[in-house]
Amino acid sequence: MGQKRKKKHKKIVKIMNSTLSKRWDHSKTLKQNFQELGLVSDVNVALPIQKKKKREDDNEKMEVEKSPTDVVQEFETLAANEVKKERRIAPGEAHFVWKLIQKHGEDYKAMSKDKDNYYQHTPKQLKRKCEAFLRSSQDFSEYLKDA
Repeated sequence: MGQKRKKKHKKIVKIMNSTLSKRWDHSKTLKQNFQELGLVSDVNVALPIQKKKKREDDNEKMEVEKSPTDVVQEFETLAANEVKKERRIAPGEAHFVWKLIQKHGEDYKAMSKDKDNYYQHTPKQLKRKCEAFLRSSQDFSEYLKDA
């Protein structure tokens, strides 16, 4: 690009978050908008890495400079109310895990050596799969009839 075209070219900022889009001022720069909203654009400037000092200084608590702005408080309430999405378990995997649980109970070492474990999952992987299966709220009654 030529210099004239570079000067004319302005990057358009798309703001997906409704909280930010309400308060975003397109006439200001990114840093100015962040500063006005009470957010930090560069973490290294906000929290510089300090050189190691004596052990006594390590126990000091970090002081917060300002009280949180309304934007920050709104983000905190959104984060507190957010529902985590549950990982869906494939029907084939559910059937596989259910068969192993029926055969071996909670003996994950025996599960790892089972002939049905043709992907050669380790005992720890199988433990995580079993826990996820047992925690899941999905209805596997259709898939478990054959087991």
